[in-house]
Amino acid sequence: MAYVNVQGPNLPTLADLKNHLREEPLYLQVLENYLRNAAHLINDLRARLERNELEAHNNIPTVAVPRADLGHRASPPPTQEQLELSRELLEHEREMEQEGEDEERLVFHSLQQQQHEEREMVEPVPVLVQNEEEEELAERRQVSQEALLNDELIPRAPSMVRRRRKVTRTREIVLRSRTIRVPIVEEEGGRDPIPAGLEAFRTPVVEGLPPQYRQLLVTPETDPYTVARNADGSATIECSMCPKRFGTLKGWRIHASKVHRQNGFCQRCGHFINMPHVNSDVEITATMELHSLEWCPMATKAVISERAAKRRRLELAGRSDEAQHYYIPGR
Repeated sequence: MAYVNVQGPNLPTLADLKNHLREEPLYLQVLENYLRNAAHLINDLRARLERNELEAHNNIPTVAVPRADLGHRASPPPTQEQLELSRELLEHEREMEQEGEDEERLVFHSLQQQQHEEREMVEPVPVLVQNEEEEELAERRQVSQEALLNDELIPRAPSMVRRRRKVTRTREIVLRSRTIRVPIVEEEGGRDPIPAGLEAFRTPVVEGLPPQYRQLLVTPETDPYTVARNADGSATIECSMCPKRFGTLKGWRIHASKVHRQNGFCQRCGHFINMPHVNSDVEITATMELHSLEWCPMATKAVISERAAKRRRLELAGRSDEAQHYYIPGR
């Protein structure tokens, strides 16, 4: 039986690749650096294996493991085992870098949270209330342009006085890869709160309101609230509809929206709503809600914008009669 000697294809080797890249010095340098780094990693692994074997077998003589020398002669291509070890080392380095980045993120997050808590201690966030109350807390009170006769108005004062900030010390945070220096900023003397001036009640102007809505508004016989000056110079808001007292006008508004709104009083426009055909609490709530959403003359900007959008859609749909239900001030 005759045997046929079949030779496979002549595959290129690492030496052929180096010879091919001699015309490209940059690529050749990159390849040499990669092989040199791989050799260093392999040598480190071998050294660790030798130390482990020496610790485990103290009586066994050491065996010298030849080390790769890529500086003088070309090394053979790495074996599959060497490649797997290199991959494991690279993955371990990536994990270490990721842990360092995660640690830095946690440190920065804790610093930001600490600064946010310090700001909250200086400027407390108001308690969340219903949508209408949130808008009242977010917007300034709309004041009528007509001046009251024989009424003494208390001028406004700034609510806070900022002091100059100064860097007093630096805090060092030692991470795995680097050290971060965070400046500690303190205000000279902090902030001195100044009580804001309070205005006497002014009846809003409702001249632009359509007649069918104007006749539903009932002006209160007395001012819904009064401003009283205390002996120490501070001001207090006294509710005229109940014996409650408040330190700020916003507090009175929130109180009126929760307690006196069910009596037909709108804290936005300062009027009572005439509801002759309404009896139950549910009907009162619905009527007050329609008043706020459709035709209250002192509604917030967000409510006015929503009214304008609804009115525009109804007009485009040919339902002009329904569009007139939404009152837009100045239109």
